[in-house]
Order: sequence, then structure tokens, then C-alpha cells
Amino acid sequence: MSGARAFDFIIVGAGAAGCIIANRLSADPSLRVALIEAGPSDRRFPVNLKTTLPIGNIFLLPHARYNWQHVFSGGPGVDERDIPCPRGKLFGGCTSVNGTVYMRGHRDDYEQWAAQGNPGWSYADVLPLFKRHENHAAGASAWHGSGGELDVQRLADSNPLARAFVDAACAAGHPRNEDFNGERQEGFGLFDLNQRNGVRLSNSRAFLHPVMQRPNLQVFADTLVERINLRGARATGITIHNKDGRLELDAAVEVVLCAGAVNSPQLLMLSGIGPAAALERHGIKMAHALPGVGANLQDHPSVSIAMENPGAESYALSWRTAARVAMAPLRYLFNRQGMLASNAAEAGGFFHSRPGLTKPDVQMTFMVGMKENARTLPRRHGFVLHVAILRTAARGTLELVSADPTARPLMRPRFMDDRADVDTLIRGVREARRIIAMPALARYAGAEWGPGSAVDDDAGLTKFIRATTGTTYHPAGTCKMGPARDPMAVVDAGLRVHGIEGLRVADASIMPDIVGGNTSAPAMMIGERAAQFMLAGRGAT
Repeated sequence: MSGARAFDFIIVGAGAAGCIIANRLSADPSLRVALIEAGPSDRRFPVNLKTTLPIGNIFLLPHARYNWQHVFSGGPGVDERDIPCPRGKLFGGCTSVNGTVYMRGHRDDYEQWAAQGNPGWSYADVLPLFKRHENHAAGASAWHGSGGELDVQRLADSNPLARAFVDAACAAGHPRNEDFNGERQEGFGLFDLNQRNGVRLSNSRAFLHPVMQRPNLQVFADTLVERINLRGARATGITIHNKDGRLELDAAVEVVLCAGAVNSPQLLMLSGIGPAAALERHGIKMAHALPGVGANLQDHPSVSIAMENPGAESYALSWRTAARVAMAPLRYLFNRQGMLASNAAEAGGFFHSRPGLTKPDVQMTFMVGMKENARTLPRRHGFVLHVAILRTAARGTLELVSADPTARPLMRPRFMDDRADVDTLIRGVREARRIIAMPALARYAGAEWGPGSAVDDDAGLTKFIRATTGTTYHPAGTCKMGPARDPMAVVDAGLRVHGIEGLRVADASIMPDIVGGNTSAPAMMIGERAAQFMLAGRGAT
């Protein structure tokens, strides 16, 4: 390895938050900044091509080189099934492999964070952070920013099925929503995406590529962080391992973990920071007891309604659409439109599944194709409507299985262990079917492939839910933010790890409660907030 081994700031993880923090810190030429990523660069062929196409994630997610391939270990609520939880393992992290949907969550989510003893995290506090790096296609407004690094725009050519779905939802009585990140979240509409003229705009492409040549920024690819190095109650750097062997990097000011809701708590525990009994069980020397590390695991569990599409308007490789498929590369090359420009998850919405709620508890995501194999485009013409719980009654846990940093942790999400979650999904499935039955969408729909029209009573739907519940790939909450009086809090409102100097966490793991919506945009905001904290007095908030 060439280059420095001593830095002011070390950032672990080049994902949604890490790329922003690296950009903001390295803008000060007096600061020495290191960014560490376990996966490869996204600037070399063929990864650069796969991360350019919005639909290119189907070529990345099946491979361990680009995906951590984490797994949820289900309990009785999901028939003891293992449920895949893919996480991006390359420059850009999950923003290089996700659906590119830009969704901030409900404003009350942030009010609740502040109410739990986290000053500075109310909606009024975080809105300027969202706007700071945004370049919204409609320009600046009370809700949106303009001129930032991150483009937020609609597909230039959405699929007719997506538009029909929105019309059907409105016919079913739901309001039309032209901006889920605006004045209100409730309603149905086409999604805003992180694309730039039909090209996936990962955080790597938006924030990291433009500053890679800064002399004070050193980026490490294909480099595993094995532990945080501590001197007493202070983080002094990290131990890494890559093709050059095992090395130590020193941090004069701070280490910040941006490794995500799975890898950040894992790294804390590998370093002796976490629940005492669990660490002792694996022979890890205790540095600081924090029982909340790995607790409070949350996600958005979901089930799917799969429908046949006899008219073949959906995206699939079939003889009926051979001409359209053959033209897809040309349409994309010259106009950045068509199948290759689609993120597949083109539309959706939020609604209250029962009276008396103050904010939506269910999110629907409409997919304009039937993904049947992780490695290929769909072969059958159909569409899928995902129904997800925004806030589950149950919370899960994440635990080490050994002191080996390459071993995947054990994640127990407790999906469907609480009957209230099952009932929410039943209500969501019934509403999804009602929307599909509206004339605007029904004319495109054939048979219900799953769960099947015969599955209609509560008992049958319960069985279907337990047998098929998956995740929307939004793990969060495992390094909970909260005041010192909260025994399960891991970081304070400044994102500093309780009891350890020079160490912060800045990713979705710090969410006390998961936001009601996709988690990528909130993770970016968290990165923006962390950079502010770190630059204020070079580590002092």
C-alpha cells in the first residue's frame, strides 16, 4: 500500500453517508481524510457500466463481491425462514444497488426523534440538510433544494402500468400525490429518483467521484476494517486488512462508522464495545459496555401481490416483446429512456390502514415487472405490488457469531412475531387487491399469481404472510441515538458513541425509530449532519 497511514479523520464505509462525509471534510485542504470501503471501486469496467444502468443492480446483487449477502434469521412469525438482506459492498454502498427511490420519510418521524431526547433532529432541523445536497428537477422551493450534488427527478418515460396504477389508486379514493417529500406524504404517485438523465446517480458518482483527486483524501478499496483501535476510552484509529496485509491507520481527531445498520454494530462489538455478556462469550476483550449495540433492529417487512399482465406492457424478455427489447439499448443510448432507464419500482403510495392513525402505516411499491430470478430479467409478463409495514410492533436484534470479522452476524428481526403486524399486512393486502380491481389497472391484469384469488380469508392470508414475508432492504436502528439516561442508546444527539471519545456512527443504524419510507435519503441526511458536527471545532459539537 502506498500513501499515508496517519489521518485526522477516518471514515469507515463509502455508502450513502460516508461519501457525503468524505466530500465535506476533504473540502478543507488542511484536513487529512481517509475513506475505507470493503468492496471494489465503481470506476472500472464492468462495474462502472453496471452501476450506470438503473436496472444494473440485477447484475450486482447476486455476487458476493458487490453484496454483503446478509441474512435475516426468521422466527416462528415467518415459519423459521431465512430472509435475504442484501447490502451494497462497493463504492456507493446501497446507493449503487438499490431502486434509486428518493424518499425522506414522514415529517413526524423526525419530531419523534427529537422528542426522545435528541435535540437538533426535528423536521425543521433536518429539512435544510436534505435540501443542501439536493438538485431537484422542479427547482428550489420550501421543500426542495437546487444546485446540489444529488439530482432528484422523475423518469422521462414511465411505464403505462405505473401510470395506470396511480390512476387506479386515486379511483379507489386515495389522493394523488405529486411530491412525497413535500407538504404531505399520504397518497399515490410516481416516485422521485436519484437519476441524472436516465443514469443511476449513486452517492459515489454524486459526491465521491468529483473529489477523488483531492490530495488530502485517500480512498481505500477492497479493504476490510477488522476493528477500531482504542487507547483507554478513546478511538485512535483502525486495523485494516487488504491485499497488502494487515495495517493500522491512525486518526488524530475521529473515526466515524458509516458501514450501515449491519456492519457498524458488528464493528463496534468486534472492538469490545457492546453488550458485555455477548462479547465475553466470543472471547472479545471488553472495552466499554453498551447493551444497546445490536439491539433495536428494525426494517420494513413486506408481502407481494403478483399479477399476470396478458397485454405484455410489463418489462420482460419474451417473444412478444422481442422488437421492443431489441430496441432497448438504442433507446437508452440515444434518449436515456425505455426499459434500461427504468428502476422497475416506478410508483407507489402511502395510506392509513385503519382509522385513528396520525400518519400512514403502510407503503405500497409498484413494480413494472416480475423478477423471478436474481440474475436475469423477468421472462413472464406480470407486475408486482409490494405492501410494507412502515413501523413494526416488534424489534429485533443483531449478534456476533464469532470474533472473526469476516463472519456474518446473526440477525433476528422478529418479523410477524407480533400479531398486530400480521393484521396490518392483511389490511394492506386487501387494499392492494381493491386498487388492482379498479378499471384503470384491471384492464392490464390477468390472473393473480400470488397469493391467488382463492386465498381470501384471514386464516389463508395469515398463512400466506408467514410463508412469504420478506424485507424491503431497509435495516435500521442497531446503534440507537438517544441521551445518556437511555440505557439502550449507543450514540448521543451529536452521533458520538456514549463513553468513547473520538468515535461516531453516522448511518441508518442511529435511527431510534425507522422512518416511514425508504431509508437511503435519510441516511444521506445523517451523513450531512455528521459532517457538520465533525467540522465544528474539528470534532467538538
